[in-house]
Amino acid sequence: MMDETSEARLRDLRLNLAEICLEGRVERIAQLCRNPSGDALMTMINSGVRHLAMTKNDQAVAERCHRILSVEHDVGRKVCAYLALNLFTFPHTIDRSFDIVDVPTPLIATVVKTQLAVPMFFTRDGARRRALAHVEATVQEIHKAATVIDEQDFREEILTGFMDGYSAMSIYAEDVPLRNLATKRAGLIRLYLDTFGLANDVVPQRRDHGIIRLGVLCPGAFSETAALRGHLKGLDRRAFQVTAFVPDEAEASVSAGFEDLADDFVALPVADIPRAAQIIVAQELDILMAGANLTNTCRFPWTLLMAQRLAPLQAAMHASNITTGFATVDVYLNGVLNEPEDAQSDYTEELLLFPGSSNHYVLSGAKVTPSTLTREQIGVPDAAVLAVSGANFFKIGPDLIDAWARILAGAPGAHLMLYPFNPNWTTHYPHKDGFLRFVQDRFAAHEVSVDRLHVLEAQPTRAPILGVLALADLYLDSFPYSGAVSLIDPLSVGCPPIVREGHTARCRQSSGLMRDLGLDVMVTRTTEHYITLSTRLLKDDSLRREMREAVTDVMRQFGAAIDEGIGDVVGDALKAALAKRRA
Repeated sequence: MMDETSEARLRDLRLNLAEICLEGRVERIAQLCRNPSGDALMTMINSGVRHLAMTKNDQAVAERCHRILSVEHDVGRKVCAYLALNLFTFPHTIDRSFDIVDVPTPLIATVVKTQLAVPMFFTRDGARRRALAHVEATVQEIHKAATVIDEQDFREEILTGFMDGYSAMSIYAEDVPLRNLATKRAGLIRLYLDTFGLANDVVPQRRDHGIIRLGVLCPGAFSETAALRGHLKGLDRRAFQVTAFVPDEAEASVSAGFEDLADDFVALPVADIPRAAQIIVAQELDILMAGANLTNTCRFPWTLLMAQRLAPLQAAMHASNITTGFATVDVYLNGVLNEPEDAQSDYTEELLLFPGSSNHYVLSGAKVTPSTLTREQIGVPDAAVLAVSGANFFKIGPDLIDAWARILAGAPGAHLMLYPFNPNWTTHYPHKDGFLRFVQDRFAAHEVSVDRLHVLEAQPTRAPILGVLALADLYLDSFPYSGAVSLIDPLSVGCPPIVREGHTARCRQSSGLMRDLGLDVMVTRTTEHYITLSTRLLKDDSLRREMREAVTDVMRQFGAAIDEGIGDVVGDALKAALAKRRA
């Protein structure tokens, strides 16, 4: 938690930086943002300072910024005031009043990064939807400017700002199609590769190796590794030869996660994308598949590689939360239960659907034994009914917090424990303080005592998480953006999860898994149903026992199927797609 001295220091630094911006000296601001030790403006913006309540001094500076934006005719001064104002508030709340094409060239990259720096969490109803709309409009404007203005310096600056500034992590959670956003993003990434001479496309020759050469870009994240292992386990090794590509900077650790599922390992120099592309091409692959998320940030090496044509058939899977938008990614693999009937319209790739859900996770390493814990050790009264959620910080918005608060308000004897700071998403949560204050305020607004809310910090292993879940009575999944591999933990210890089914694939992962297991009774379709069912379970001991017994029975009968993998159906889908490509 940030102490008072650190907060005061941060506020002073922000005011000083704002005054420098308001001086209107373009070159000085540009130097601050290109300092070898770090971009001063973006460091401040990303520090979490914008989540702090504004003081009178802060408000006075913000009002000066607004005034300049509304009455000033000089674009340079407007731009400087805009940058200053972003130190206090978020870009989706600001009337910018100038076009990107009119920004002085030395500040274009900085302005673009600032425009894309939306909150990592949202505290007001509808704010995430407004931020998404802002990002969509901004990316549209950047795409138009970058493709229309044929000036090398301008194009390099605007593309650099976009590549550095874009992140969709906090806006994925809206349950709406994001194909248009993904397509514009993909176009800008491809333009960046071409502009900076990084693209290395080839027209792969058709070769008959007698076996299908499948190259896999392996992830390092725990959940993505488990998902990709689930897609590879069960693959017909007589028909497929698997080459696992791993980053050179983490070669040993990533390779360890796939040593039982790959025939060969190739380390890629992730700092040298053209060289990495050449290495992939030299493998003469038939299929190149990405097992990591290609759709969040832009400089992720696997994203830059999949934006190029390196194999005859290139494939993505549900580790990418939305369509990649790349013309070079041909197919997207998913389970029928993970997609709505109109799903193809959400993808630029051909959607390859196989039976059941895609949520089969094969964990690497030894089986984890739950820690032996007591209620006293985790700060929960023995008499309390305990609900738990491992929904990540980035998935939790006002709608979800309000639902949880209403559930606890309707079940006065219940407590809720969260563990939202999963190190598999990020190792650094700079906005933690503001997030926790927001959650506590929302609970207080529903007259739910904050001492009924418990937060578990990030744990070094899954053992303590499993120990807490073994003590829990109910697991509350996130919505609209649902859980995925995080649902395996409560299921494994018999803790019944309540999930809410959305429309888009990223909002149907939990429901797809639950339906695949035959646990449809725990799938809800509306927020009200989610609240009603959860509240009823927390209040009804006998019904809760029935649900726990149902989960235990299902996992005893079918739980092993989750670990068995779906390589057989994934292989069939890839074979058919490759044959179609070759026809």
